Amino acid sequence: MYQNEKNKLKDYQQKIQQLPVPDERLDDAILKGMNRARGKHKRAFKKWFIPLTAAVILILSFVMTVRVSSVMAGHISSIPGMDGIVELIRDDKGLQQAVENDYMEAIGVSRSRDGVIITIDSAIQDEQGLVIFYTVEIPEPVRDPFFAVSDLLDENGESVDTSYSTGTDLDADPESTLLTGSANFFFEDGYSPGRELTVVFGDRQNQHVFEGEIEIPIMLSAEKADTQTYELNKIVSIEGQELTIKEVNISPIRASVELIPDPSNEKKILAYEAMKMTDERGEEWKQAAHGLTSTGDAEARTVYFESSYFDMPESLSLIIGKVQAVERGHESVKVDTDTGKVISVPDDSGITFTSIDRLGIELEINRADFGYSLFSQATDADGEIVDIPSAGYRSYDGKSMMNFRFENSNYQNPLTLEFAFYPGWIESDEAIRIYE
Repeated sequence: MYQNEKNKLKDYQQKIQQLPVPDERLDDAILKGMNRARGKHKRAFKKWFIPLTAAVILILSFVMTVRVSSVMAGHISSIPGMDGIVELIRDDKGLQQAVENDYMEAIGVSRSRDGVIITIDSAIQDEQGLVIFYTVEIPEPVRDPFFAVSDLLDENGESVDTSYSTGTDLDADPESTLLTGSANFFFEDGYSPGRELTVVFGDRQNQHVFEGEIEIPIMLSAEKADTQTYELNKIVSIEGQELTIKEVNISPIRASVELIPDPSNEKKILAYEAMKMTDERGEEWKQAAHGLTSTGDAEARTVYFESSYFDMPESLSLIIGKVQAVERGHESVKVDTDTGKVISVPDDSGITFTSIDRLGIELEINRADFGYSLFSQATDADGEIVDIPSAGYRSYDGKSMMNFRFENSNYQNPLTLEFAFYPGWIESDEAIRIYE
């Protein structure tokens, strides 16, 4: 890998925390995140959540080696668009290490439509998932471009069972006609490298830069790094609520923790907000800060972290931290959008409804900067699902304001909105040993 690219990776790590983020841009990014998060909800909604601001195996050696072919190792310096790729992974330590250790595969396949050229430049894959990097060339600049992955097909043309996050660089020059993007795939039933896949792109902002979709076939190497698995099956208690930490998996793209709450708990656990892993030096493996932060549901959840697969520490511990939880029997709110009345809302939620009608609802929470979308869908009196395709967020004077628009108004009142996130917390700072 070129030395200047390595230097850029280090520079980005130092500078990213110093970048100012204007309030209006932050609110805009949150709103975009809430809207884009719903791009896949009809097929995979119950399997993932995105915040808007999101017995140990004995180790015989701590010096990890990864079998990488000479062909793959030679690809890194020849991959086009490395500047853009470095920018995209500037805040992901695991992907940075994968690139630095030549664990990246050049693809270089392009397709065009209506003057738009999309090229899949490279990919990083392991047993848990796949990350692709691509560039988009457009005839002329457009405002807020978002040409992103809309589907992933297998060798038979069928949609692959996967959840993913996708998008182009938010810091791109608005006058540029060359954009860099990435897509991070989370496979539901494991991933088999060496597959023939077709990546489908769409104009997700409907700016009519190109009509229809652009399909790009790729063939990935069968070579991969093995996942390191640590089986724990350890029960921990968080303010009286029990939780089983089943296992921890570490691969080049990400680390993951599988958790199973006790179904007899008095509270329903919704989100693991501040979980972290720490090594013997006190350095943290941070919870994923963008893309998918977890998959699963309240019965079983997998939480994702940045990975240090290529620089494993001598010991590693897990701290659960702050957890969003709601009392059983109070997992939802109920409203009548014909009368504008609130039928039920948890007393400790701090939620006040400011507008209720058949098209949507608006509310405020008396907690500042609660950057999570409370609801993702509603259920009407007949048990029919009412989707929420768009939502808005802003904060002021110590309060968080949200609005939710319903997909249609053809439903029977009252509506029940179950919490996807909740402004109530339990917490634990206990360090659970993963290995030593």
